[in-house]
Amino acid sequence: PQWQPRQKSAAAWGGETDAAGTNGFCALGEPVEPGLQAQHDGRSMVYVSPSRDRQIDGSFIPPGCDAVAADDSSQDVAQVTCYEESLVKGFWCPPRLKGRNESLIEAVNDWHFAMLNDSHRNQFYLDSMQNVVKDKRVIDIGAGSGLLSLMASRQGAKSVLAIEASRDMVDLARLNIRRNGCDNIRVLHNLSSRVKLPEDKKADVLVSETLGALMLGEGMLDYLSDARRRLAKPGAVVIPAGGAQYAMLVCSPSLAMVSSVQPQCCEGFDLSAIGCLQDTGNLFFTKQWGFRLNSLPDLERMSERIEILEVDFQHTERRHLRETKTFRVEALRDGVVHAVVSSWEVWSDSSRTYRITTHPEDTKHAPWGFARDMQWGQGLQLVEDFDTASKSERHAAPQPFIVKAGEVLLLTVR
Repeated sequence: PQWQPRQKSAAAWGGETDAAGTNGFCALGEPVEPGLQAQHDGRSMVYVSPSRDRQIDGSFIPPGCDAVAADDSSQDVAQVTCYEESLVKGFWCPPRLKGRNESLIEAVNDWHFAMLNDSHRNQFYLDSMQNVVKDKRVIDIGAGSGLLSLMASRQGAKSVLAIEASRDMVDLARLNIRRNGCDNIRVLHNLSSRVKLPEDKKADVLVSETLGALMLGEGMLDYLSDARRRLAKPGAVVIPAGGAQYAMLVCSPSLAMVSSVQPQCCEGFDLSAIGCLQDTGNLFFTKQWGFRLNSLPDLERMSERIEILEVDFQHTERRHLRETKTFRVEALRDGVVHAVVSSWEVWSDSSRTYRITTHPEDTKHAPWGFARDMQWGQGLQLVEDFDTASKSERHAAPQPFIVKAGEVLLLTVR
């Protein structure tokens, strides 16, 4: 598939390599050999994120993308599967869905509705554009329904270029624009990386919401840095201005209950061999597991949340990101580390006036929190005792990663 529901698991992309010849992106988004390890006394946990389809030298292909440039002056349309062709025989096809891009419909129903109904996210962009876009040329990258473009228009933008890679979504965005009476928005069916503009049409402001369950998982840094170089004026404002990716170690017996063999549940039979199939090599997303992380009744932090990457979307390039970085993390209590949790936050400007996050405690009781957890959620990777794993026989169950309070762990991001 070309797309992911705000990002699929690494398992869906195993074995692919990007243009650099590596296995894809780590949690930070750079194309290096993936993995994040926390070590103590010679043992380590491995934390790996998904690899990606390739567009800008290994970057993300957006949901339902069917814009393919045949050459510099014309476009062709990529072959797509229509919705009715994907249905199991005997299922009814609603007439309004016939002929539409199946992967786009899957994406919209999986997370796009939740995204549109994340009112705090929407308010973040509305507030961030206030007093910034008036009388300015604005480019909206990954425009989707056109919501951010409509916001910019209503706040007095001189012109708005909405770039969207899905033909169905382009048609709907144009309809939304007509219905809302914003006649200074132009919608272009293309990837922003394939768009060329004359100097007098370049943007004063770039805006984009191409954030994934991992902050850079949908190629936001790649597409924004490309747009800064080619589609924007020098010094153009970028919204959001920056962001940070975080990691935290957690313990939860409830999580272990759905991710490993629990001997007390097997009526006295030894089924531990099944544990050899536990996946500690991939990073998944909480929605795939069917729960909100903040709904686990026994979730405990085993470390402080640490910042593992900070990005300035107005200046950072992929080449600025380090391939390897090690952090010192202190265990907060005795116990088993069941998983590494990743979450992020982004901000509106250099003063961080407005902010949105995917930290589970921030979404737990908020009225918009369920929608956010259903579109983004958090990254989750199970862990085991890495040192023991390298010595265990093939059918052995993973050994738990046990820590002591105050123990210093070395967390290496690659």
